[in-house]
Amino acid sequence: MAIIQCPICQKRISSVAPMCPHCQSPLGQMTPTMRREKAKHQHKAQTKRAKQLSIWALAVTFAGAMLWWFEAGQGWEWPPSIWAVTLLCLGLGAYLAGRGWLLWLYLTRSTVRRLL
Repeated sequence: MAIIQCPICQKRISSVAPMCPHCQSPLGQMTPTMRREKAKHQHKAQTKRAKQLSIWALAVTFAGAMLWWFEAGQGWEWPPSIWAVTLLCLGLGAYLAGRGWLLWLYLTRSTVRRLL
């Protein structure tokens, strides 16, 4: 019995395990073609989730900006409400996290290619 890497999620598993405990992919019954397809599918799904996070974060940022604009009555008055600042900060932080995630997925795309 040895410790190997799962061909799909790249985490450490036992060589005698019938399936990966992390991603639940069956190890013994998978052909190399099936492994490639599963890795492509997982990479596409992660990319889709990262893009969705970025879009939702932009919507939250826009809501914070609109709250700041309409709450003051005269436009961008200083100081903004705490709710507007909270939405702006959460939205911008989530947007940066989503874009960082997309960058990381782009840079680690070679891992998916290596499995191909």
